[in-house]
Amino acid sequence: MNESCSLCCPSMTPVIDDTAHWQIRLNYNQNLLGKLLIVLNHHEEQVANLSEQEWQELHVHVQHTTERLHRAFAPDHFNYAFLQNQDRHVHLHVIPRYARARMVAGVRFEDPDYPGHYSVPGPERRVSTAVLDALAQLLSDAG
Repeated sequence: MNESCSLCCPSMTPVIDDTAHWQIRLNYNQNLLGKLLIVLNHHEEQVANLSEQEWQELHVHVQHTTERLHRAFAPDHFNYAFLQNQDRHVHLHVIPRYARARMVAGVRFEDPDYPGHYSVPGPERRVSTAVLDALAQLLSDAG
């Protein structure tokens, strides 16, 4: 992983999966339960420059992370976004949305704007390392 990727995937966030082209990480901002990042393993600033193999693997990861999130937290909807406003390293936000609050790892997670507009990255909500690790374990177990 390139050092320029420090904003989208700080070293403190748990890695859910690591493959040839991509790394799936729990987002440090858990203002919505289970927010993930799918991060390219080498530095690239343009989504349009992804190779065919990178696109194919990304497609598989989008399907797999969506399934994992369904099994772990039962979201009601998903948003997906390439933004790269603060960090120009290619990464995809996978954002589960919830009609009702969820209690996970002793924390209440709400989505007060559902089903309306959600501004990515949204208000920041950092949780403890222990909660991040518990969420990562639930997602790993759902894999």
